Amino acid sequence: MLQVASVGHFTNHSAMTRIHLVLTTLATAGVVIPQFFLLGFTHILPGGLDHILFILGLFFLARNFSVLLFQMTLFTLAHSLTLGLSLYGIISVSTTFVEVAIALSISFIAIENLFTKHLSRWRPWVVFGFGLIHGLGFAHTFQDTILKPTDFLPALFSFNVGIEVGQLVVVGLTFVAVSAWWKRDCYERIIARPASAIIALTGLYWAVDRACF
Repeated sequence: MLQVASVGHFTNHSAMTRIHLVLTTLATAGVVIPQFFLLGFTHILPGGLDHILFILGLFFLARNFSVLLFQMTLFTLAHSLTLGLSLYGIISVSTTFVEVAIALSISFIAIENLFTKHLSRWRPWVVFGFGLIHGLGFAHTFQDTILKPTDFLPALFSFNVGIEVGQLVVVGLTFVAVSAWWKRDCYERIIARPASAIIALTGLYWAVDRACF
């Protein structure tokens, strides 16, 4: 009887420990998730002008929202991958290299907009490749925050969701701004191409500035 009672006591204690662990994890997640969602969102709006210009570079070539969202999804998957790998210490790239590469990716997308009216077959995969680079840039922001191991995955997930929501807000606001010209024949001439040229020049300026200073 004593042995059975001891086993029962151990089982109850183990169950209570697990319940306490689950409740603690849920309570922590309730703080971590909104905190890192906001961190991801503000990394785009208002703090991520380079990432905003990259998304606008995608926007000004795509007149079809499903095509645009496909590219944005690839971009999100790519930056989520390298963000996670970087934070786990699997890959490490110098900040200067990443920042220059991000600037050049912005210019590349915008310059391509100036020479084509249609999405090329390989462009989505170029966007995916550039997303890998942007993920390393996101990692530099994320690494400034100290996290417990149990908080890492909820924080990473909510940070990425915040970034994605920020990108969608950028697209939505831009569409509202250009909606009066969206269906007109002059849209490319007076909106898309001039905007792409400005984005390309800005990216080139940033690349030189970040490489030299």
